Amino acid sequence: MDLDEVVRELAPRLLRYAIGRTGSASLGEDVAQQALTALVQRWRTAGPPESPEAFVFAIAHRRAGRAVVRQRLLVPLQALTGLAAASPDPEAQAAASENGRIVKTALARLRTLDRESLLLVAAGGLKSADAARLLGISESAVRMRALRARRRLASLLGNRNGS
Repeated sequence: MDLDEVVRELAPRLLRYAIGRTGSASLGEDVAQQALTALVQRWRTAGPPESPEAFVFAIAHRRAGRAVVRQRLLVPLQALTGLAAASPDPEAQAAASENGRIVKTALARLRTLDRESLLLVAAGGLKSADAARLLGISESAVRMRALRARRRLASLLGNRNGS
């Protein structure tokens, strides 16, 4: 097992998970980078973890949660102190995808454990067993929650397209 190979294999899946979890490309990139950095440091100091995938996703899971909470706290404070960024320029607005906003809104309407199960398994590519350990629930519960989340997400997106 080669560190560079493991990082190359995990990075895209981890990034998809982190962006889905945080709802923000920049926050997701930060979370993924922090998790991969922790993996590299761990690998170099104590050798490879038993499951690099589980190790890196557990870190991303915790850091994404903290990043979302921090972001929710900072935005109102920045607005109060006048530090909020100016509205994005037209180029940045054009770059923001309508589909991304629609999916983000639909994901936010899912139950927390359903959304987490779906993101870990579908976006993150984790095995059900690894996602179950990370979430502290059974493997069958992860599969059921991911299935329920997929159905609910399809319904939400279908209803929106049919409106």
